[in-house]
Amino acid sequence: MSAQENDPWTQYMTPSDFHGLLSNYEGEFKMEMKMVGSKDPILVNSSHKMILGGRFLEMRQMGNMMGMDFESILTLGYNTIDHSVSMTTITNMGTGTLSLQGKWDAETRMATLYGKLTNPVSKNTILVKQTISLLDDDTLLIESFDKEGDVPERKTVQYKFVRLP
Repeated sequence: MSAQENDPWTQYMTPSDFHGLLSNYEGEFKMEMKMVGSKDPILVNSSHKMILGGRFLEMRQMGNMMGMDFESILTLGYNTIDHSVSMTTITNMGTGTLSLQGKWDAETRMATLYGKLTNPVSKNTILVKQTISLLDDDTLLIESFDKEGDVPERKTVQYKFVRLP
């Protein structure tokens, strides 16, 4: 191994095999968002591309939600030093940033991430768990679970991304 390959900064800056896996999800997708308790899913377009030299997958959604224009940006990345998966989400439906971090399980092709956000009504902290499953090269599934206070964790929403033909 050369001195450059052994250099921590070089390792930190160099995209890995996992980044190559993320690049499989570049393209145009339909995002089906299903809120628990809601009958009909919300469908919006989602455009995916690798950014910053192949280090992050950016997923941009645009459409209509509950009669309002909807936009969101998700970034999905992998830290080559601590081997964590991270995701950030921002939308025009709020001013907060959801930041989650967790581990990848190559066997199940699923990452389990944890973060927190503030309930705008109660001002309490909501503990968030999201699972990201790479079902196949054309399908990505994100399931979100919330826990607030003494209430048991519950599934709140599911996002299914399906590649457009």
